[in-house]
Amino acid sequence: MPDFWQFPTVSMGIGPLNAVYQARFNRYLHNRGIKDTSQSHVWAFLGDGEMDEPESTAALTLAAREGLDNLTFVINCNLQRLDGPVRGNTRIVQELESVFRGSGWHVVKALWGREWDELLGSDELVARLGEVPDGQFQTFAASTGSYIRERLFQGLDVPYSDEHLRRVVGGSRAGHEPRKVYAAYRKAMDNRGAPTVILVQTVKGWTLGAGIEARNANHQMKKLTKDEFRALRDRLGLPVPDKALDGDLPPYVHPGPDSPEARYAAERRRELGGPLPRRSVSPRPLPTPDEAPFRALEKGSKQPVATTMAFVRLAKDLMKEPETGRRWVPIVPDEARTFGMESLFPTAKIYSPLGQRYESVDRDLLLAYKEATDGQILLEGITEAGSMASFTAAASSYATHGEPMIPFYIFYSMFGWQRTGDQMWALADQLGRGFLIGATAGRTTMTGEGLQHADGHSQLLASANPACLAYDPAFAYEVGTIVREGLRRMYGPAAEDVFYYLTVYNEPMPQPAMPEGSRRASSGGSTGSPTEAARPTCWPAAPRSTGRWRRSGCSGRSTAWAWTCGRSPRGASCAATP
Repeated sequence: MPDFWQFPTVSMGIGPLNAVYQARFNRYLHNRGIKDTSQSHVWAFLGDGEMDEPESTAALTLAAREGLDNLTFVINCNLQRLDGPVRGNTRIVQELESVFRGSGWHVVKALWGREWDELLGSDELVARLGEVPDGQFQTFAASTGSYIRERLFQGLDVPYSDEHLRRVVGGSRAGHEPRKVYAAYRKAMDNRGAPTVILVQTVKGWTLGAGIEARNANHQMKKLTKDEFRALRDRLGLPVPDKALDGDLPPYVHPGPDSPEARYAAERRRELGGPLPRRSVSPRPLPTPDEAPFRALEKGSKQPVATTMAFVRLAKDLMKEPETGRRWVPIVPDEARTFGMESLFPTAKIYSPLGQRYESVDRDLLLAYKEATDGQILLEGITEAGSMASFTAAASSYATHGEPMIPFYIFYSMFGWQRTGDQMWALADQLGRGFLIGATAGRTTMTGEGLQHADGHSQLLASANPACLAYDPAFAYEVGTIVREGLRRMYGPAAEDVFYYLTVYNEPMPQPAMPEGSRRASSGGSTGSPTEAARPTCWPAAPRSTGRWRRSGCSGRSTAWAWTCGRSPRGASCAATP
């Protein structure tokens, strides 16, 4: 649904992580003067069980450290996972409150419905509620009034009947009451200087009847009985007669086109742009960069140069482009010096909303470490997951903000598809565009650090993703050709929803010049699907014969292959390097 989903994250844990880095990237755009995002606000709606995912809490201190008061987490605390209580023997709300407060967040709790107000005047009851483990409270929510009176209110004067008590304890929660939800949201919006988390308590299966509410198996309960439908009707005060519930299917209920509810909903949707949320993209192609940076790589070099360094030099030159240079977003997980990128520190600078409040230890050196509020580099520290979340925010900026950015995330290739592949699939779902650079690639590049660092399979993992164009270039001119074509396909007049993955190497070697005729073969590009152009067009065109890959010889340490075909589909070139 490319016209509907703006932030599809799929796997639990990715949503909260991406929300933090999206709020941070909004500030990045603002501080760099690319777009005024001062009125934007990121909301993440999460579950208490989802907070078990390590990614869910991985970036809490980053959000507090950078003062992201444009971010609110709303955590639905219904106390249940699919199999049972989130915390059977303890209390998830208190646990989350301590985690978020300790991380520097503003915490708002919306727990009890208004029917609790009279009961909460008892200090003794308040103390008991703070001690009851969640597993027991879930049992109270699904029990009779007499059981609740005996176990929870023993010795207390409760002016409620057993049925009233069952209704209050079983279903009266702040998360089901619009006024209390609104009050919590208002507090979040009024808070300044820190992100906010709202811990809102609900009952899983609320209004669906005693056989479903707060039951461990309610996730597998797919149908209601007629009695449960009647209970639902009575609980919500729906104008549905008994006769209408006698059939096999319940009736559709509409309050009428002129009812206050219908008018309110229609007015809100008109203000929000239509009857359904819509992901809208206004095409905004970027100017074609100057050819000089690419020509430099095409000439080759007798001096040994690694393909990692070739890419870094190319990116550095492209970041100087007068029209598009500021749209490049370098993302690095604490490995910039490994990849020879420290020369960018004093010029592009490292992004920090706090600027630089200290004197850098290398301040007198030419390549001094420099942070700035308008810095261009996102130096993420030791977090591949956080780096991918930053990349996703930047890669989808063309749709989210109408501002096409050109992110490149450079990392040890072993820690990409193998470690954060889930996020890369989410990136594809979000139709992100940009360059993933798997550096120090190869089985023998980092053997001394163990097999965990020896990557020879990330290209296979990347090739399974239909939105990813994966390349393993051998030479510097191939790197340039791929990047040039990537800029055309992702940021040109007919921009495509694809992203690129390149593996580059650390071994310096003399770089050959681009072979005669290769520029003609590669410039044809491809207008077909990602799978039709899933290999670079850097080698001279192969004879157009049968449709198959064939080995055409070796060049240096790279084996050259060519796709031979009778007809090139939709204009795709027949030359490639797998």
